[in-house]
Amino acid sequence: MARSNPSIVSAPAGTAANVRSRAPRSGARHHQSVMRGIEALEVLLRAHRSLGITQLARALGLSKSTTHDLAAALSSLGFVDQDPATRRYAISPEIFRFVHLVSTEFGPNSALKPFLRAQARRLKVSIVITALCRDQTYALCGSGPQADTFLIGDNGAACTSACGKILVAQLPEEEWAAYAPRPGARLPSPHANHDPQRFFAELRAARANGVAWSLRERDPRLCSVAAPVGVGTPPWSRAVGLALPYEEWLVRDREELAVQAKLLAAEVAQLQRGTG
Repeated sequence: MARSNPSIVSAPAGTAANVRSRAPRSGARHHQSVMRGIEALEVLLRAHRSLGITQLARALGLSKSTTHDLAAALSSLGFVDQDPATRRYAISPEIFRFVHLVSTEFGPNSALKPFLRAQARRLKVSIVITALCRDQTYALCGSGPQADTFLIGDNGAACTSACGKILVAQLPEEEWAAYAPRPGARLPSPHANHDPQRFFAELRAARANGVAWSLRERDPRLCSVAAPVGVGTPPWSRAVGLALPYEEWLVRDREELAVQAKLLAAEVAQLQRGTG
């Protein structure tokens, strides 16, 4: 994670200035206080240190009085602490209470936890449930050696993810271009594919085989195979992925891994229907 400029002269990369550059959602203008609160949390997280009101206001592009009210509201929620000696603000450890609530109660996560743990041990892989949202994939829950605390919320371009590919493969072919790698795009691994035509070929293969692969494209250390979780009406928005280190992938039976991914996806779907 890149550190921000200590002087906070301008908004750090990925914070308020960039948050505002995201595609606007319907009605967003009516929820400025919520958006500003999230932006403030992003600024504080990426700063890696406490910030004073002046620094926080400068990074957010707000007045000091508005920023003070915002920091007070976040403090009352338990998301932010203020040092009584320095009057500076930092993220509170209490925020993890909310993070834990999201990780355990979002969708079917609570019902899946014991199942994923047992299956990860049995198959000797890491298992991840991932969602497709616009052109990105997000890790919702997981278990296994590579599915620790730092995985939850992991996100990136769908074109680099096995789960992303299998979910995009369900869509009409005329929509695939919106998910293809873009010229000049910065992708997370030197092994990531930059060729849209190769990406389309992978999607056709995934549609035919029922699974998609990512061979060190999201993480240069890992390979993964994924199958869609068939709950509700297609196209489905969730997939289950099996991930393992590249060295282990080289010696594992890949057909068996693909079969296991599809079996797991079917079992996850059954569990989700039971909690629906």
